Amino acid sequence: MPGNSTVSQMYPTSSLQKLPVPELDDTVSRFVDVARPLFGKVEFESCLAKLNDFVANEGPVLQARLAERASSRENWLEEWWNDYAYFNNRASVCFNVNYFFGFRSTPQPLSQARLAAALIESAVRFRDDLESGRLEHDNIRGKAMCMHQYQYMFGTCRHPGASKDWTDVYSRAESSHVAVAHKGRFFVLRLPEAAAVAATSSTRQTTVDTIERHLQDIIDRTERAERAQSIGILTAALRDDWFAARECLLQVSSDNAASLHALESAAFLVSLDTASPATHKEFSLACHCGDGVDRYFDKNFQIIVFANGRYGFNGEHSLTDATTDMRLCNAMVREADDLSLDHPLARGTNDDGFRVEELKFDYSIELLDHIHRAIEYFDATVAAHELSTLTFDGYGKENIKKMKVSPDAYVQMAMQLAYYRRFRSVPPTYESASTKAFSRGRTETSRSVSHHSVEWCKAMVDIPETTSLQAKSELLKQAIAHQSQFTAQCAKGNGIDRHMLGLEHALLVGEPRPAIFADPVFTGSRHWKLSTSQISDSILDAYGWGEVVDDGFGVAYRIENESLHFNVVSQRLGSARLCQYLSDALMDMRFLLTNAHKQPHEIMAEVDAVANALTSIKLLSSSPKRPLSAQSATADGWQQASPRLPTPEAAAINDPKDASSFRGPFPAEAEIPGTMVVDELEQQLPSNEVICALETRLSRFVRESLYWALPSTS
Repeated sequence: MPGNSTVSQMYPTSSLQKLPVPELDDTVSRFVDVARPLFGKVEFESCLAKLNDFVANEGPVLQARLAERASSRENWLEEWWNDYAYFNNRASVCFNVNYFFGFRSTPQPLSQARLAAALIESAVRFRDDLESGRLEHDNIRGKAMCMHQYQYMFGTCRHPGASKDWTDVYSRAESSHVAVAHKGRFFVLRLPEAAAVAATSSTRQTTVDTIERHLQDIIDRTERAERAQSIGILTAALRDDWFAARECLLQVSSDNAASLHALESAAFLVSLDTASPATHKEFSLACHCGDGVDRYFDKNFQIIVFANGRYGFNGEHSLTDATTDMRLCNAMVREADDLSLDHPLARGTNDDGFRVEELKFDYSIELLDHIHRAIEYFDATVAAHELSTLTFDGYGKENIKKMKVSPDAYVQMAMQLAYYRRFRSVPPTYESASTKAFSRGRTETSRSVSHHSVEWCKAMVDIPETTSLQAKSELLKQAIAHQSQFTAQCAKGNGIDRHMLGLEHALLVGEPRPAIFADPVFTGSRHWKLSTSQISDSILDAYGWGEVVDDGFGVAYRIENESLHFNVVSQRLGSARLCQYLSDALMDMRFLLTNAHKQPHEIMAEVDAVANALTSIKLLSSSPKRPLSAQSATADGWQQASPRLPTPEAAAINDPKDASSFRGPFPAEAEIPGTMVVDELEQQLPSNEVICALETRLSRFVRESLYWALPSTS
């Protein structure tokens, strides 16, 4: 699809290697390895027979067509992938396609209008740097990455079609303005060209101040529109419904057509949301969909600024990936942080060229009926979904690396174990692997399931008594290594799913469809019950998207140095419960890899000792003040009964006045203090409820979790 020609000239892709067409035999072999563990023997053997027939007959012909296509195009996959994954998809982009970010808070609070003004100024300047060639080329460890997607970053909008969507890319002259949404109404903020090229901090400050004044005027003067007249919520509907509504909207009046063009051709959209999300879950949900009113989900991206100063981002996924938008987001967050710490002596405004206009829409009975149905769909879909978040602060990337395994593959295996424990089945799992090292490259599917991962999950859950800790540890390491190697091959263009998609699309009109493409094992193996992806960046407090199949989960995750973060979305399949299983899996995996050398009786001795210690502390914390006996007060006596804690879940005790301080883990080498009197206990353990909670958690850990670590000796 044609993009911004200025950007394509500034960042040509011709110097990059073309996306390769994998060898047919290699793809088939890899498919067999990762699909076999998902299905029973009989059904897989049936699929294998069709696969072998395909390789012997139609496969080589289709492979040759792919090779010919690849020789004459910059990227043989690009058009097919965009249509298959996005433009032919009739699901809601709000709930099933778009991704969202929630950013960290600014160091010092900023008003909603000022924060939004800073973000607008930063984004407009980023666009100018991009289109003038001043933006440095993307690279990973010195290797150049494709920047083709940047052509679609600004001034673009997706449109619903009768059966297939498309995207318009507007010229700089058409898209120099910014769309603003507030209280169910839309506005355009027109900026002078000079606002994009402000060269000094003082002129930038003036630009921010001027934009702030206009945004504050919108906030102060706008009356809330009725939700029943919301235009934005139409973009959250199913694509066929939105197509019909958009056609109706355009037919009502010429003013509607003009307003819609102004909205859709904007450089981007800023939502001045009246909500004030307080919890992490509320923040994620607000960035994901909000109430649907102050949004236009077809826009290339939306910056969402909440009334309480939190802010986020919602990206339309058809032509850009989240990793591309992160560069813009980093620039905006960095400058918002700087602005919050800046205290200029004098502030002024310059209104030359700045102008705000409200976009007006006319309504017919038919249009209002479309909006009514869109609201019903939106509210019912929100009610049918469950979004849950997990902040696991037991450990993070640094500790995982000390275990000498890949942090990303490690987390993928945690998801496999969590799902298997919850559902006692193996989920077809999609992990996004980047192919941006190639010209116009986007992603490939790194399949997380292998016979290694399944064997390990079964050893942990189904038959724990038959394998030692050492054996389970080796199985886990093999599963992690396989996943790392598979992802690396995907990044080199040697995946499975994009190649098979290409072979299917290489069929000519009227040619019979090979049986393999309709086989239930083949199609079921890419029914992604776990759709996963990682973006780890310190600017993020939230990140996620919706599930891609009705009976699946969308799992976004971040791997930070000292913590792991998950956003889990499903249609009421138990997102919160899966988060708990994830937490348990992460605890068990660290326990497994760090204790694999121990014998069962050694582990049980440690568990018993810690359980006894916690019981004693609970009794002491609820008893009258009295010193410990001389025997129990000796360091040697305490240490004999108190070996190192066996689980990273054990809570550290910090400030007794802060309940949240009981979340952190003891260091792995920490010992329970030796000499202690009741007064000291009361200072550190003011709440018997806290001790009870610790004791309860330990009991559950022994009863429900450690069973896999203690093979039967009978």
